[in-house]
Amino acid sequence: MKAFDIEFYAGTKDRLIEDLVEHSTDKYSYIVTPNINHVVQLETDRDLKRAYAVARHRICDSRVLLPLLRMLKVPVEDAIPGSTLTAELIGIAEERAWDVTIIGCEDDDIARLRERFPNINFHHHNPPMGFIDSEEAIQACLSFVVEHPSHLVVLSVGCPRQEILAHKIFETDQAVGIGLCVGASINFLSGKLQRAPMWMQRYSLEWLHRAYTEPRRLVGRYVRDAFLILPILVREFRLRQSLFMGGAPR
Repeated sequence: MKAFDIEFYAGTKDRLIEDLVEHSTDKYSYIVTPNINHVVQLETDRDLKRAYAVARHRICDSRVLLPLLRMLKVPVEDAIPGSTLTAELIGIAEERAWDVTIIGCEDDDIARLRERFPNINFHHHNPPMGFIDSEEAIQACLSFVVEHPSHLVVLSVGCPRQEILAHKIFETDQAVGIGLCVGASINFLSGKLQRAPMWMQRYSLEWLHRAYTEPRRLVGRYVRDAFLILPILVREFRLRQSLFMGGAPR
């Protein structure tokens, strides 16, 4: 069952990791990690919507979004934060000496990753600001990914840029591996940013920790999204009500 026109992944984290590892040498596919901000952006961004439609999995990244999905009777077992998923996959990459391509992040982040995970062969390309509006810059990203075959392709350039880029990589039909649209996850692994303490994660307060540590970037966005999600949620409830009154929901 969909919610917000998104078909959410409904399995466990362990099964997800098994699937991604199993297909990490296959033709390129990618995952996206919807949260409240993504739901809001999907209302108006057609390129993001197309990227979501083609993704291998759409994984609930947010413990704020999760209770809304449960209210809507969407059978999502649990939230799987992109930073948690990335950390576990990078751990597997270290054990198996994988190639990992990273698009985005600063050179110092990658230097720290190379120190922390010496068995991984990292390939790094950091596109310029505003790259998503430049065909030349986009092509440079696509060429880099194709020319550096990897088990994992970590896209860390923010939403909706990373999802749009993931879709463009898919459309080349020349890449391999699993694409991860996971925002700041590499910054957590490199130590540039600190994740919330476990007790805050357990009580669905990681958003509060991030707002405290990155107020200029996140506080305004969180407030805006809180207002914008309300009419979207009301519409979703009304849609479900009309479907149930008219027959079994699709």
